[in-house]
This record gives sequence, C-alpha cells and structure tokens, in this order.
Amino acid sequence: MISEYYKLPLKPGQLVKKMDHDKCSLVESVAGMVHLIAVTCFGECKHDQTFGCEIWEHDFENISNPQQYREKLTKSVQKTIEKQEPRLSNIVVDIQIEQIDYRLIQRRIKSRITMKVDGRLRTTNEPFSHFDQFFIGPLSYF
Repeated sequence: MISEYYKLPLKPGQLVKKMDHDKCSLVESVAGMVHLIAVTCFGECKHDQTFGCEIWEHDFENISNPQQYREKLTKSVQKTIEKQEPRLSNIVVDIQIEQIDYRLIQRRIKSRITMKVDGRLRTTNEPFSHFDQFFIGPLSYF
C-alpha cells in the first residue's frame, strides 16, 4: 500500500531533475484532490473535460433561486468527486452560499461558497472530512 503521495501543486521540474518532491499523507492527498476539483471549471483540464465542477459555469450570474442553485452545485461536486477520487467512498457534500459584503477598494457584494465533504477512505475505512471556503465572481480564497 502506498503511504506517501506527492503534495499539490506538482512541481514537474523537480521530478525531471530527480530531486525530491514534497510528500504528504493519504488524507492530505485526497483533500488536495477535492480542493482541486472544487476550484476547476469543466473543460479546464484538457485531457478530461469532465474534471471540475459547475460552480464556475455561473460565476458572474445573478442567482434567482439560491436553493435550486445550491442543490445543483452540490450534485455537480458530489458527482465529480465520486468519479475523480476513487480513494473515497460514502461521499456526502454540503454546500452553503452566502452573500458577503466584501470590502477591499470598493464596496462589493460577493458570494461565498462554503463546502464540506465527508466520506470514508477506502483503504483504511477511516472517516474523511474536508472543509473549503472561497468567493466566486471572481475567485478569491477566504
């Protein structure tokens, strides 16, 4: 059983030069992949157009029905995680969307996505939990 995984982001230059690359645990590797799925839009990954999630399809739209939008995003993220992360089972995704008065230079209202992913690691049957927050329109990490 593999006990070390490459930490994201990958640094192919180090691998080509036969230098050590940063390693991480199984839990960190799965969490990194879940995060990568959440922040990737469909079509961005050239070798797999289905990698990513639907969050970015509606990045700048006015959301007329937040509950319906939340359910749609939840299903999209869950479907992609089930397909792209085979190390997880019993996946449950919960997404919350909040309007935040966000002040940097000017007053802006942004949507903050809060995502919680629970499941089980297939190899060890340990519980897995990952929490992520980010703003959309345009993307900025919280």
